Amino acid sequence: MLTSWTFDPAMLIPLAVAAGLYLWGVRVLRRRGVAWPTRRIVYWFLGLAVIFVGVSSSLGVYDRALFTVPAIQHMLLQMIAPVGLVLGAPTSLALRTLPKAWRRRILAVLHSPPVRLMSHPAMAFALFAITQFVFYYTPIYEGSLTNVWVHDIMHLHFVLTGFLFYWALLSIDPTPHRVRFSFRLLLIIGMGPVHILLGIPIMMSKSLFAEDFYRSLARDWGPSLLEDQHIGGAILWGFGDISAIALIGAFILQWFRSDERLAIRTDRQLDRLYGDGATLRPWWLTDNNADTPDVLGPQRDGS
Repeated sequence: MLTSWTFDPAMLIPLAVAAGLYLWGVRVLRRRGVAWPTRRIVYWFLGLAVIFVGVSSSLGVYDRALFTVPAIQHMLLQMIAPVGLVLGAPTSLALRTLPKAWRRRILAVLHSPPVRLMSHPAMAFALFAITQFVFYYTPIYEGSLTNVWVHDIMHLHFVLTGFLFYWALLSIDPTPHRVRFSFRLLLIIGMGPVHILLGIPIMMSKSLFAEDFYRSLARDWGPSLLEDQHIGGAILWGFGDISAIALIGAFILQWFRSDERLAIRTDRQLDRLYGDGATLRPWWLTDNNADTPDVLGPQRDGS
């Protein structure tokens, strides 16, 4: 299982195109003498690498034999890989490298009513959460096991909904909506209950998903069908919660850094207005308020 690989052109060709276009954009910028952060390149290719492993390694080989494997695929494709892709800032790269006509088209698409609707963090979260339940609790799950087109489309769907959610949430690229940091943090916290509601019922279920398909395999190795499903439910629950906790920590760190950047900008503005000499003493600590620059503006009644 650890050495088995499969190579599906329907998944690998888009990955190769995404890698090539990104490298082309970076090369165009560097030819102009414009630097593009190396960390963005690393993030982008880490995201592509996670997708490649998810669909081409043993996960791609055994994703129709065990319930556990598509559960792991689901988490990698929707929870992990899109984070790297979003941090790669592909929209910003495109806007800085493409001709002006193409930049206008991209901006027009970004501000079109459908994109504005789907890219709002609340709507992106709803799509991110609801479609997971639709996948497992409708015939779509069994269809992904029996039909190769449904199988590949669902992989693409998980990547796109994850990308949309993190793209709207992290705001690394230009987005149509700017919402409060606290609201975005609340959505990340909401990922935990979503995966609890998704994973625990599967983990405790006494009935099998896609029972006819799995029984037709007559698998005589590994866990029993029900044990395999329970393990998959635990993965959906635990993997989702661990990812949410990691994102909460990263988001809080980003919040602190944004506060630090705001403080630095404020200090620079004060330095431009009043000089960068010694720190000004507060007016209430001076013997003569008239000696202190009027930073806060004129005061009434000598206060």
